[in-house]
Amino acid sequence: MNLYVKTYRHSTSCITARYQPGYLLLRNKVLIMRISILTILLTCSGLLMARSGSGQDLNKIMITIDLKDVSLKQAFKKIESLTQLAFTYRTVDVAGFEHINYQATNASVTHVLEDLLQPAGLRFDQVNSHIVIKKIKKSDQTAEAAIIEALPFDGGIRGRVTDETGAPLSNASVLVLGTDKGTAANTDGVFAISGIKAGRYKLQISAVGFTTQIREIAVKDNESLEVSVVLKGSSGKLEEVIVTALGITRKERSVGYSTQEIKGDNLTIAKEQNVLGSLGGKIAGVQLTGSSGASMGGTQKIQIRGTNFLTGGGEPLVVVDNTPVSNTNYAGRNGRDYGNLAQDINPDDIESINILKGPAASALYGLRGQFGVIMITTRKGKNAQKPVVNFSSAFSIEKAGNFLPLQNTYGAGYNLNFPTININGVSTKYVDGEWDESWGPKMDGTPVRHTYSFYPGDPDFGKETPFVPHPDNIKDYFETGHTWNNSVSFAGGGQNTSFRLSYNNTDIKGIEPNTYLKRNNLSFSGSLNVTPKLLITTTLNYANNKGQRPSQGYQSLGSRNMYQWFQRNLDMKKLKQYKYADGTFYQWNVSAPNDQGVYTSRTSPIDWNNPYFDAYENPSHDSRDRFFGNVGVTYTILPGLKVNGFVRQDGFTQNLDGRNAEGGRGVPAFWTGKYESKEMNYEFLAQYNKEFGLFSLGANLGGNLMTQRYTYLEEETKGGFVSPGFYNIRNSLDRPLVSNVIRRKEVRSAYGAVTLGYNNTYFIDASLRRDISSALPQKNNAYLYPSVSASMVFSELLKIAPVSYGKIRASFAQAGSDIPVYQTSNSFALREPYGTSFPMYVPDTLKNPDLKPSLGTAYEAGLDMRFLQDRVGFSFTWYFQQNENAVMNLDVSGTSGYSKYVINAGNIQNKGIELTVSGTPVKTRNLIWTSSFNIARNKNKIKELYPGINSLILDQNRYSSVDMFLLANVNESFGSLVGNAYMRDSATGKILLDASNMPMYVTNHNFGTVLPKFTGGWQNTVTWKNFDLSAVIDFQKGGQFFSWTKMLAVKSGQAAETAAMNENGKNIRDALTDGGGIKVTGISNSSKQEVSVFVNARSYYRNVVGTRIYEEWLFDASYIRMREIRVGYTFTKESIAKLPVKSINLAFITRNPFMIWQKAPKGLNPAELATGASSLNWLETGQLATTRSFGVNLNVSF
Repeated sequence: MNLYVKTYRHSTSCITARYQPGYLLLRNKVLIMRISILTILLTCSGLLMARSGSGQDLNKIMITIDLKDVSLKQAFKKIESLTQLAFTYRTVDVAGFEHINYQATNASVTHVLEDLLQPAGLRFDQVNSHIVIKKIKKSDQTAEAAIIEALPFDGGIRGRVTDETGAPLSNASVLVLGTDKGTAANTDGVFAISGIKAGRYKLQISAVGFTTQIREIAVKDNESLEVSVVLKGSSGKLEEVIVTALGITRKERSVGYSTQEIKGDNLTIAKEQNVLGSLGGKIAGVQLTGSSGASMGGTQKIQIRGTNFLTGGGEPLVVVDNTPVSNTNYAGRNGRDYGNLAQDINPDDIESINILKGPAASALYGLRGQFGVIMITTRKGKNAQKPVVNFSSAFSIEKAGNFLPLQNTYGAGYNLNFPTININGVSTKYVDGEWDESWGPKMDGTPVRHTYSFYPGDPDFGKETPFVPHPDNIKDYFETGHTWNNSVSFAGGGQNTSFRLSYNNTDIKGIEPNTYLKRNNLSFSGSLNVTPKLLITTTLNYANNKGQRPSQGYQSLGSRNMYQWFQRNLDMKKLKQYKYADGTFYQWNVSAPNDQGVYTSRTSPIDWNNPYFDAYENPSHDSRDRFFGNVGVTYTILPGLKVNGFVRQDGFTQNLDGRNAEGGRGVPAFWTGKYESKEMNYEFLAQYNKEFGLFSLGANLGGNLMTQRYTYLEEETKGGFVSPGFYNIRNSLDRPLVSNVIRRKEVRSAYGAVTLGYNNTYFIDASLRRDISSALPQKNNAYLYPSVSASMVFSELLKIAPVSYGKIRASFAQAGSDIPVYQTSNSFALREPYGTSFPMYVPDTLKNPDLKPSLGTAYEAGLDMRFLQDRVGFSFTWYFQQNENAVMNLDVSGTSGYSKYVINAGNIQNKGIELTVSGTPVKTRNLIWTSSFNIARNKNKIKELYPGINSLILDQNRYSSVDMFLLANVNESFGSLVGNAYMRDSATGKILLDASNMPMYVTNHNFGTVLPKFTGGWQNTVTWKNFDLSAVIDFQKGGQFFSWTKMLAVKSGQAAETAAMNENGKNIRDALTDGGGIKVTGISNSSKQEVSVFVNARSYYRNVVGTRIYEEWLFDASYIRMREIRVGYTFTKESIAKLPVKSINLAFITRNPFMIWQKAPKGLNPAELATGASSLNWLETGQLATTRSFGVNLNVSF
């Protein structure tokens, strides 16, 4: 029995061709909005008026074909020459089918293909404009026949739906479009639809997790039609068709450089708050350094193939639906991290992300493509799609974790005795609040006056209470946070229209008190075929954010100082009641009370506020409104030739404010900032694709005009407030500080690209872009960026049975990075007026009229192979990239009248390898296990800095007059850490000790690079029946960082090791005469003899190691982390048959559940070193607590 649909050729007077989105060159925002509104109206009206129809244009592409004595392969070439289709197949599958004679007049491509393929035992799948030819397994046909025959049937349509392994899809939906007929496949995947009148229909077959198929069928009177359908999985597996620069769709086999694609479903496994964070561990050569989840959508810094910029930036361009969008990072005072702007992208809207890793892939972006490109494609509606509603709801709780081990033996103070104060003539012991350290007396329950007992409004005023530890006082500060994420989308289309509308709401309560983030996303995409040749498309996105985020870093507010300067005796329950009824604030870090034993409302803290005072009296607000999107048209002039034009916009307004409240440390203040950015791109592109026998040609020619405008207005009170407690700039006691900046920029571009192919095996590609930038000197403002790449699919030539696909590739390219604006000519600046002084001055930075853009030159070669019918495969890439002419400030002698000079400097070289191994180790009827492992090795070297200069300070950190430097040294890797190290004996390598038996140290010791040696990840998905399990691990080997938190936890006497037991069984804080002290071994610098002796613990940790020897606080950044876990269940069709839904999936999810292994001490997280304040990830000054997230996710399709 023939299980495939039998079709017949027929004639028609209508010819309909396929067209794709393109570009319309418009001029301003008003016109964008008018066309957007028009498109929405036309789309909706078209949907209402259109008849249901097939979204598969193969049924509407009519051809006349005459084949005489040709092979099947030549027949495919003929069809390609008559259409805009491209065929993909294994040579072995089509071999042996020669001498074909076939004629068809005005027949659809679907009919022609089925006539040609069925006798050969082949079938086809359609992926966009690509036709994939596959072999039909005869054993499967026989088995299916028996199963289908077992189903009672009285005529109509019947058949079976399976996946690519032959396993039945019991949850498959089968609809006859244009009618009310439909059904669901049973447990064997078999379906039957009766009562179908004779005629031609479109049959739609879909299942959750699989690509929907639409087939044209012909039903005859008194006959049954049997259909066998194999659905292809729609998981994150790489497709053979990829989106490249400028949104140009290419065959994967024709691409001669490295890219890697991740599907949207793979990005929402654990509902990451920032979409960039969901890439972690999934892409070779991409290093992601995130901030803690406590930052609520905070910074996610991404670098491709190592550090490529002297100043540590060099992040890739982010492009959404071919529209460049800002990924700027914003940071506020007190270490507040407002995150990078990629957080405005709704992960649920993403269809796929393709990473263009190097200049060869991103050269068509010219001045913006030096560091790679993140190409984001969002979900769209489909023509003739039955309306579909998808709803997703995820709720998770967040808990703080990974706490630094602390001691609970000794409390506040600087020695083992309580201070005393004479109160009303009585000598009274009290807790020393002036010292923000824990080198004080033992917490043994001794009755004593605590700081709160000196506040008249406190219930314990005047009372002595026990001096005891509060072991979890820091942990108790954190709350249980939660994230509620709800998303709904509505998609559909008519015969000539398509649309998708989505809304997402995210509500986050932070783990720190009084912190939150609320986010809303609204998006619309639509298309309208005005005529068979004219297509209008639009994609519009709006995002709104409003939050109060925690501070981080040293000298920040809130929780971060508690590890560094705090007291182990402090009761967090008492601190939480920070405001008494009389309005007085309870502060713990205060000097001695007055002689009546009272703190008044005028009592201010010395160094640190009560953390709850900071949380509730010193909040920082941020909000942002953002709009980005595009409107475009495509017009097909001739078959294979089309032109398109787009207007693209990305704009946002960011508002920030903060305060320093009265009653805390410092002068009361209020500050506010408004930041506005708008980028417009006016784009034109002509595309030509044609087959000439065995040759193929793809040509693209276009241009772009980019304009940018950025403004900000910052205002701050000065000298306090006129009216206390009123936070307004006009309430400033002195003249407010005001800063106002306007920046404008324009880049004009022209570009072209050509791809030549032969026999679907050999490909060569070349591109060239010319950019003219207004930021560059007028005499030298135009630059060219070329690329050349080639690939050969050798599996088409070598018939090796296990090899299903093999390709070698190589490329060369150059891409740049534009300079900041206003760096080429000197100008005056405004300053605050003072007396009769002139309010303008010459800045101390000398500009450079000869600046150039930075330039990246890259060479790349790779090998891609797949085996055993794509069950296992790997992708290997070697690359070499040179980046030069970074723009930076060079320190110059003050005698010149300037302190800095803007220069082009540096030549950084990166070379390395990337390997991704993926496959399906297990694939049975009920069990499928897919796995992907990636690893990358990058070697970095600074070849040149600036004539006469061999070392530059990139960053530095100073504490107590001791510096740790991050340097760029010629012939070394980027980011050499240089600072104080132990002085060691040259013969033995042991530490040298001074006359007091304390370690000695040397200055300016080079500890090596901060960069890792290896990065990578491992992702696994196991599906068993209706259950699925996914897990993602990421890892890093090498690199190092400097920790202020650990250093100051030791210096302040809080760290566990400062109250440990020694070899004598005594606490190291006990007197040396009682067997206490810390044991020190080394070589005496005077006698050169080995020494082993006990020394005072406080002197050792507080005055020597904790202040002067930074080597002790450098830690290896290696780690292996469990990043994501998901366990899900898809309800069977039978279990939800009575519900008005198509599918339900319920999953338990977790983000960052645990660190599998790390070399750094407990309490520090080497994977979360990013903050909004720095582009260099080497310094930990008070990172937010690691956040563990556990929740549930529900997905429902209607």
